[in-house]
Amino acid sequence: MRQGLPKPGYEVFFWITDKGRKPVADWMKTLSTEDRKYLGGLLRDLAYDGPLSRPKFFKHLNEQLWEIRDLRKGAGFRIYFGFDGKTICIVVHAGEKSSQARDIKLAKVRLRQLED
Repeated sequence: MRQGLPKPGYEVFFWITDKGRKPVADWMKTLSTEDRKYLGGLLRDLAYDGPLSRPKFFKHLNEQLWEIRDLRKGAGFRIYFGFDGKTICIVVHAGEKSSQARDIKLAKVRLRQLED
């Protein structure tokens, strides 16, 4: 890290499957450069300032699950995450607004797996 930059408030990790894949990172690689930069910026904001810093973009869904909302016109991407303690954030799933209900169910399953 370069000198003078503030230290992130959270370490952000991507959920890893039993086979070592990172589904959210893989999904992000399929997006346009513009979309990756936009969502990457929101993940950076999450790491540095936490989810309460931008309530328009970070939404608390239930006791364990949060989402990052892409509010630009178009796909309406969503990234789902939870916390492991007070300093670690785990990104567990992502998708589009059109698949939100199914995506939330899978994100909850992945968070439960992390607890076990």
